[in-house]
Amino acid sequence: MSAAFSHDVVVVGAGLAGLNAATRLEAEGVDVLVLEAQARVGGRIHSMRRLGRNAEAGGTYIGAGYKRVIATAARHGIRLIDVTRALEFFREQDLVLGTEIIRQAEWPDHPANPFPEGDRALMPWSYRRVLPMRENPLGSPDEWLDPKHAYLDISMRDWMRGLGLSDAAIDIAYSRNSTFGADAADVSALLLLFRAAFSRAQRALAPKGTLGYTAANGVESIPAAMAESLRRAVRLESPVVAIDSGKGAAVVHCADASRIRARRVVFAAPFGVLRNIRIDPPLAGLQAEAVDRLRSQAITQVYLRPKTPFWELDGYAPSLFTDSLPGMVAAARSGSDPSEITHLTAWLTGAHATGLDGLGEAEAGQRVIDAIAAIRPAARGQLEFIGLHSWSGDPWAAGAWAWFGPGEVTRYAPVMGSPHERIHFCGEHLALASRGMEAAMESGERASIEILAQL
Repeated sequence: MSAAFSHDVVVVGAGLAGLNAATRLEAEGVDVLVLEAQARVGGRIHSMRRLGRNAEAGGTYIGAGYKRVIATAARHGIRLIDVTRALEFFREQDLVLGTEIIRQAEWPDHPANPFPEGDRALMPWSYRRVLPMRENPLGSPDEWLDPKHAYLDISMRDWMRGLGLSDAAIDIAYSRNSTFGADAADVSALLLLFRAAFSRAQRALAPKGTLGYTAANGVESIPAAMAESLRRAVRLESPVVAIDSGKGAAVVHCADASRIRARRVVFAAPFGVLRNIRIDPPLAGLQAEAVDRLRSQAITQVYLRPKTPFWELDGYAPSLFTDSLPGMVAAARSGSDPSEITHLTAWLTGAHATGLDGLGEAEAGQRVIDAIAAIRPAARGQLEFIGLHSWSGDPWAAGAWAWFGPGEVTRYAPVMGSPHERIHFCGEHLALASRGMEAAMESGERASIEILAQL
């Protein structure tokens, strides 16, 4: 390439999407430099050492049908461990409504159960997944953007009402520990149907009897290996503050006042980060509107060590699905024995997550511990705070996975990832047929194909 360019391509963001774009471009002989704002690679994949083991703060498990992720791990010699037995334990959790703990066996006949006859045996966390799978008109995940399905771009609340569910059933089924938004009125039903169609397709791709994997040394070892394989080392702690995309070249401006010229730029960070970066010429129309409005879910994980197996004293499951501050308290099994509980992770979403962001870690952890003890007295004095990670409080993530509100799928998804001048975009929020880690890989692949067509 011409010596007038410092690099052929600059990739902004060293998560799976950016690194997949970079490695694919390098394989075609393209000179690539990857810039990363943080002191580590991986983006929303973050394996933290806790009590001598990995605690996954981001991408937790690799779906058994994640072909791109699995192939990348194999290519870099990363051993994957089947976690099917450990994942099966996640079904063993009890429900908490207010201060009452309701065992799964008690739920079908419980007076608080608002589900219709025939569905009363389903727990709330299962019902929110069963409905989009059972009532799904999408034949394959990539159909979600077909205009014939635009009528489904309504709120999840309205879609569930259309199935005859009461407001009480919708509230318990969706709005407790909501995966997207604060409640069922926030999120597009089309997004949930796409997610369900992707899960269904994954089952067809997965080896029989296998639900998922983790990496032997933490999932973050996959992006770390991808970065290590690049001919040019990733430039860490290099936040980007502006990108000029002129006719002759793109110029990337970093916070340390350095400037890097390139033929093309791949922007592989979330829209919540892009909002704080000056783009010249600026984005326009629906693409600019999408960058300004697309939200990412507030998630905070609080890691706790049980001093004793206190669940043996009160007879309830180690894991709880609550409707209060602790959110979903999941018993983690990261050791070699899937029956051994290594720690507990409290998954807080929405306002419960952001409500802790202004506190110090120790105070935030203690609040969660106190809330768990108020629910189950057997836990009092038996939990030790060992750390937390807030995705909404992370300035280089601005939340966890992206989500669409009612009407936003049809308005933004077809256009928001389009190239702008010399800038190409990727990230899990821009995938067209995948979710999760596989979505990040898919979008990075697409960005590399776009650029190769231009160079």
